[in-house]
Amino acid sequence: MRFPKPIRLAPEAYANPDNVFHLVLRTHPEVGDLPLRVRETVWESVLEQRDGNRIVLVAACLMRDHLHLVARPGPLSIIQFLDRWKSWSTRLAWSAGHQGPLWQPSAWDRALRNEQEFAAAVEYVLRNPVAAGLVELTEEWPHAWSEGCLRP
Repeated sequence: MRFPKPIRLAPEAYANPDNVFHLVLRTHPEVGDLPLRVRETVWESVLEQRDGNRIVLVAACLMRDHLHLVARPGPLSIIQFLDRWKSWSTRLAWSAGHQGPLWQPSAWDRALRNEQEFAAAVEYVLRNPVAAGLVELTEEWPHAWSEGCLRP
């Protein structure tokens, strides 16, 4: 299967710690919805990023077939992080019974330009399960997290 090449910002933008990004990673088309066991494994690897020193994770929400992150670069650029994390989380998914590719090769990204865009992105990420009709309240979704601040 061929995937289109994403249009990206200049590489240095993804390494600038002043920039914040809303990222969306989709599961591979052959995967579709992740089984609960694989979702739990992937979610644990997302939460580990809160304490890691690779990027600064601000908010995250793992849905059945995609992952939202709001993050800024740390020692790793966003692109370096995504490449490494997608590979690592795929190996973890294999240990949870998944076979084959887990993620599409690229990711959707949007640079957040101001506090309003930042707050809107965090709210969107956290409300995603409600908007999808999976839960009535954001707090009910087990695979959503935010550092609790709405400032970039």
